[in-house]
Amino acid sequence: MKKKNDIFFYIFLSIIAALLIFLLTYFDASKTNIINFYDKLFVAGFVIVGCIFGISLAFFPRWYKKSLKSSKKSQYKKEEIVVTRRRKGHHPDCDEFKNHVFKFKKKVYCTGCFGLALGAFSSIIFIIIYLTINNKLTLLVSYILLFFGFILIAFNLAEIMLPNRNKFIHIFSNIFLMIGFLMIVIGVFEITESKTYAIIGIIFTFLWLYTRIQLSNLRHSMTCEKCKEKCKMYL
Repeated sequence: MKKKNDIFFYIFLSIIAALLIFLLTYFDASKTNIINFYDKLFVAGFVIVGCIFGISLAFFPRWYKKSLKSSKKSQYKKEEIVVTRRRKGHHPDCDEFKNHVFKFKKKVYCTGCFGLALGAFSSIIFIIIYLTINNKLTLLVSYILLFFGFILIAFNLAEIMLPNRNKFIHIFSNIFLMIGFLMIVIGVFEITESKTYAIIGIIFTFLWLYTRIQLSNLRHSMTCEKCKEKCKMYL
């Protein structure tokens, strides 16, 4: 019950963040039609650093745990001893989660993390291409980017909660999520011509990403709850 309450809280915050983005772009739309290249480079740098960090977590999700205190490490080890089922692609080696992973060259990967990593890599390429564009985007194009960015985010959040998962659709859904984030950041930056607002947009993408993670955790818990096996690794 607590998990569901938390989800509603994060969804509420995500909706508020989306409304704030629309308000910022509506009331603070710039009329100068000029973007400073160094501001553009600054925003692109933030995007690239965020994407690199995301890629590292997608392929090596536990590297940051090395910085945790030893007491917490011992707690994790104690929890791992209780677990009676192996993990593959950081998912339980269970038929209920077979569509959450895929195998490539005898190694198992999480479909969600793989899609997010591909999306982050694609975003790096797109932001570099964006840097090479000398002309400012028109207001119409910028609003279209903003609108479709939110459509891609909504599609990803809805797809996560589907009862039957297709692993390939899930991969593309997560690719589109990262591209949607980029579209929103570029749209906000182009409309307002403010690097500050663009950074606010980037911060909001982390909120939306965390909401996506919480929805995914809830979906895993629901799957475990319905499963007849006793391991219940997500409960």
